[in-house]
Amino acid sequence: MYQVVIGACAAPLLSFDELLAADANPAGAGWSRPDLVWLQGASCSGCSTSFLNIEQITILDFLTYFTRLLYHPNLSSATGDQVPQILNKLAASGKPYILVMEGAIPAGMPHACMMAGRPIGEWVRLLAAKASRCIAAGTCAVSGGVAKMTGTLTGAVSLDEFLKQRSIKTPSVNLPACPMHPGHLVYTLLHFIKSKGLPELDDARRPRRFFTHSVHERCPRYAAFQARDFALRIGEEGCLMELGCQGPVTYNDCVAIGYNGNTNNCVRAGHPCIGCAGELFPRPLLYHTHVDPGIAAGIMLKRT
Repeated sequence: MYQVVIGACAAPLLSFDELLAADANPAGAGWSRPDLVWLQGASCSGCSTSFLNIEQITILDFLTYFTRLLYHPNLSSATGDQVPQILNKLAASGKPYILVMEGAIPAGMPHACMMAGRPIGEWVRLLAAKASRCIAAGTCAVSGGVAKMTGTLTGAVSLDEFLKQRSIKTPSVNLPACPMHPGHLVYTLLHFIKSKGLPELDDARRPRRFFTHSVHERCPRYAAFQARDFALRIGEEGCLMELGCQGPVTYNDCVAIGYNGNTNNCVRAGHPCIGCAGELFPRPLLYHTHVDPGIAAGIMLKRT
């Protein structure tokens, strides 16, 4: 049985069966399902696709037993005039809900991303201000990602930047990676369901449980790094540092939990870490070489 920690690291583990049993009697358990609204800004829908790859439980069960999904641009049956009616009614209701933001917000070119005839930024401002919590799903929402890379014209900003510029104080949590790992979002939502609060966060508002260690620290090729055994081509055995691996400066647990049911990850497939959970992703030159001084020295830039 798969288990998820929904409290501090020392808290007891609760299985999905136990959570489902508690959800069937929310009054007795002291908690109930939160309403969930999901918006997409400048993105590729990759984080939504990743979310659909939940392995521990079906997406249908998660969105009906654990939460009440009020709107998602890809999953909801609501279309046309129904969408603004749902969102405006929710914002005016005073009821608590969680806002999940996927993608960056084109603040410099608001009309680049529209929904129901209004810039997505207006919907984010309206809904974020009245939400119980906000969740930035994926690197584009967390730090701008691809939407903010050099050469783009939309003036894309992260959710945190957008909220700060508008003095919106709603507590938020950042779940970087391209795409976001579905387990990170499931954990965050379950933690909120159980405790009514966010998990322990670092200075970048990321859950410490997932983002305390660098990819380099947990790399299955770490022994090769210590032996200075470097691969010269992608796919070769050995440390991938000289092929531009961003593991030393990227904090994520992807090498431990993988994607698609832990089927694979970049390093396991023989490819250098591209740093997709980092603030500088994507870099102007995505594939660095050992001339990058931070990589060559194996510097451990650990955040507190």
